[in-house]
Amino acid sequence: MACFGPIAPHYDILMAKVPYRMWTSYYQLLLAKIDAKPSRLLDVCCGTGTAAELLAADGYIVEGFDISPQMIAEARRKADEKGFNIRYEIADAATFEMGKRYEGAYSFFDSLNYIVELPNLREAISRVGRHLLPGASFVFDVNTASAFEDHLFDQHETRRQAEIRYNWSGEYDRATRTIQVFMEFWRGDEKFTETHLQKAHSDEEIRVCLENAGFIDVRAFDSYTLNPPRKKSDRVHYVAVLR
Repeated sequence: MACFGPIAPHYDILMAKVPYRMWTSYYQLLLAKIDAKPSRLLDVCCGTGTAAELLAADGYIVEGFDISPQMIAEARRKADEKGFNIRYEIADAATFEMGKRYEGAYSFFDSLNYIVELPNLREAISRVGRHLLPGASFVFDVNTASAFEDHLFDQHETRRQAEIRYNWSGEYDRATRTIQVFMEFWRGDEKFTETHLQKAHSDEEIRVCLENAGFIDVRAFDSYTLNPPRKKSDRVHYVAVLR
């Protein structure tokens, strides 16, 4: 299934309106909430590295990995152009090995929803734990089933003046809590397509994965707030501390 391949060179244009600074500021707020003061961070499923760059600019030492070679190529290109000393590796979250341990890890933009098989999610979270020092934190967000039920991925931008035009359509399977998203993109006369698959893992499944990996003090928040998740929250942030 093509995923973050053809879109990679255009990804930052597509995401130009995403408030990355708000995301990294919220991450730092959650760190403060648990009185965590990491200096070395691991970006899990880092994409093109925009969040890593912002955190590096804030003084953190950041390294990251992503399963998409094309996204990592973009991340490395950007880091070289901007003078950031950020290590990026191509790796699968369920099998990665960075060869060191960190004081904190994070994963943004529903990356863990792309791990649709529960055993793989369990292994990915376990591997994050094995890459952290005792007392380190793991902060990540996930889309919920409510997001899929509310047609989160039914989106389009078809104005001729748009730098990238797109049309997305999601097919949600309530029984498996998975959504398949068919994406069409146009940039000038170039057209390309991708198909993405996400799963809404339950709160219980996520907490069991975290606990099995040695995480304690697991907290969940209605994203971008310090409030507990609502019944209809479309995105939830988790914060966990390694034993």
